[in-house]
Amino acid sequence: MKRRSCRFFRGADGFTLLELLLALAIAAMVITTVNMTFFLSHRNIRAISEQREAYQMVRITMDRIIKDITCAYVPSSEQELSTVEVSLYRFIGVHGTGFEMDRDSLVLTTTTNIGFSSIFAGLTEVAYYLKEMDEKPGLYMLMRREDPLPHYGISTSGPELELAEDLVKMNIEYIDEYSQSRDEWDLETERSLPRQVRVSLTFSKGEESLTFTAVASPPLAGIKIKGAQG
Repeated sequence: MKRRSCRFFRGADGFTLLELLLALAIAAMVITTVNMTFFLSHRNIRAISEQREAYQMVRITMDRIIKDITCAYVPSSEQELSTVEVSLYRFIGVHGTGFEMDRDSLVLTTTTNIGFSSIFAGLTEVAYYLKEMDEKPGLYMLMRREDPLPHYGISTSGPELELAEDLVKMNIEYIDEYSQSRDEWDLETERSLPRQVRVSLTFSKGEESLTFTAVASPPLAGIKIKGAQG
């Protein structure tokens, strides 16, 4: 009886050290896999959220630019204006480059007003340009400046509003009545608005860059300003 009892006891022995180590290794692998899956999912969710916010910012920015360009103003074709009188209205696109990057700017007279200024005069001079970011050299903020006060020539005053940041470049193309693309445009010499304006904004997103393009077609592009040039 004692022998049988002894045999039964040895058959019910616990796990060996090797079995315990193997079990711990498997548990560690399972925990590591679960943690990696959690962190990857969290990172993907955060990346999608950041991308959604970026697209939202771009959409709002592009809508603002296209609306201003679409509402670009020139006086009636029945009026005959002198060069000085023409300088009351602007549509000046300048092609600026630096370090092989496009840093274009645009100044125009438009009928839109976002209420950024306390003065509403019906017509507003709006300027779009890039300003380098202090904390991120080589990247730019897209600025919008408006001046609702009547004046001759380009204004250097008026409140500024930052529309977007982390831009690499801004490229603006002007399509004339012959469907030719121009890098620059000046209402004073052209005496009319371009038929179309293509705005491309390129943003830096980590090691990648994203480019967004929108097109505006000013309804008043067919108006030719009368009067002497020069």
